[in-house]
Amino acid sequence: MSDESWNAEVNRVAALKALRLLDTPREERFDRITRLARDVLHTPVAVVTLVDTDRQWFKSCAGFDATETSRGISVCSHAIQQDDVFEVPDLADDRRFAGFPVVTKAHLRFYAGQPISAPSGHRVGTLCVLDREPRTLSDQERQRLKDLAAWVELECAVVQSTLAAQDAERVKRDFTALVSHELRTPLTSVHGSLELLASGRFGEMQAQASRLVEIAVKNTDRLVRLANDVLDLSRVQSGQLRLRPAPVELADVVENAVIAVEGTAELCHVPLVTRKDPVTVRGDADRLVQVVTNLLANAVKVSPPGQPVEVGCSVTGSVARVYVRDHGMGIDHDEAKRIFEPFVQLGAKSGGAGLGLAITRGIVEAHGGTISVESEAGIGSTFTVTLPVGGPLVDRPWW
Repeated sequence: MSDESWNAEVNRVAALKALRLLDTPREERFDRITRLARDVLHTPVAVVTLVDTDRQWFKSCAGFDATETSRGISVCSHAIQQDDVFEVPDLADDRRFAGFPVVTKAHLRFYAGQPISAPSGHRVGTLCVLDREPRTLSDQERQRLKDLAAWVELECAVVQSTLAAQDAERVKRDFTALVSHELRTPLTSVHGSLELLASGRFGEMQAQASRLVEIAVKNTDRLVRLANDVLDLSRVQSGQLRLRPAPVELADVVENAVIAVEGTAELCHVPLVTRKDPVTVRGDADRLVQVVTNLLANAVKVSPPGQPVEVGCSVTGSVARVYVRDHGMGIDHDEAKRIFEPFVQLGAKSGGAGLGLAITRGIVEAHGGTISVESEAGIGSTFTVTLPVGGPLVDRPWW
């Protein structure tokens, strides 16, 4: 083999490996094609083959019970050298193939294979059909074989692109989790140190210095919350953050959430009104408090001074309901459609990075529930969480 041929083969095999199909389980996406090829071309056997360095491996077989054969006894290794359909009317009458097991043991005589190309353009295998009697394909049948082979190529491209997208998403999530985790530790330390300075424990500071420390405390607190949100979202999307389900009183969840935001509500002069029915659900208490706290905090941010924010819980049959109602400016219809997606911010007043509602949605859906919003411009918004009373019976990954 010349250097040029050797390099071409190395590149071809690399393209085959990049498909990540070798030695994978059978898939219906390919099996339906071989079944159809066998039917429309009236042959007992149809196979999707991938030609490796020293073997041909079968991704899908219809009417043929095998997983691979040596490349040295492969008719398909000849077919991939062609641009068009490679057809052998009688394998037993062709000295290149007469001694191959496909003839001597499987007793197959006719072969027609259309090369399959990877997205890179390298020919990596075939869609082939075989018959027990010598024959030839009509022009119409040859076109059908080409069309079906093109379908195989599309499926190969879909598999490759899907796996590549999954890899990229995994790398992104791992990187996000690593960065947020590594940022959180020093930020927490800095935030704690600044709070000690602000407390006056080490002596009184001048007014200007005290103001600067106050600004630093506020901003490090924001960064710590952002790092926590990014880490939470990464865990949610990767299925690494898990629930600890147990019986939970929703009235207690609402009360704890109110306590968490009442300081901010007082500063903003926004009254908090609660309406709590006795409701017990199965869920993760801490995560449900996180849900209601986030909804309440958002409602307080957008509410004008003096306008109340209402939060309550109730139950109808086997479905529990928690709602948070504000009297803010409302949410645009188009924005409401994507409000629960990551990094969506609703105007400058909302602040944050747009992660809270995405995390909230993840927690709710992990409980088997739903979250929705109804809003009217100039009137306000109502966020509603519905939860199955039975909740998740076992700890399970999110999303």
